Amino acid sequence: MGKYELDIEKYRKAVEKVILRFAERGWEEIKIEEIWFETSLPTDVIIQAFNAGVSIPEEVKLVTYKGNVIWKKEG
Repeated sequence: MGKYELDIEKYRKAVEKVILRFAERGWEEIKIEEIWFETSLPTDVIIQAFNAGVSIPEEVKLVTYKGNVIWKKEG
């Protein structure tokens, strides 16, 4: 693995775990900045994890970053 190659699966699982905790607290909107605060992962790694297919709990309706929609529940 090169210097900048990541094991994105490990980071994806960490992001999913934090999102699940937020959902259990009743959060419907989550900001990438809040995930960053909880995980200390760089925001670009968090976004890469989303692009790799993060599982989002039913309770979450919206994920944003700097005011832009990263993920939105369909329907």
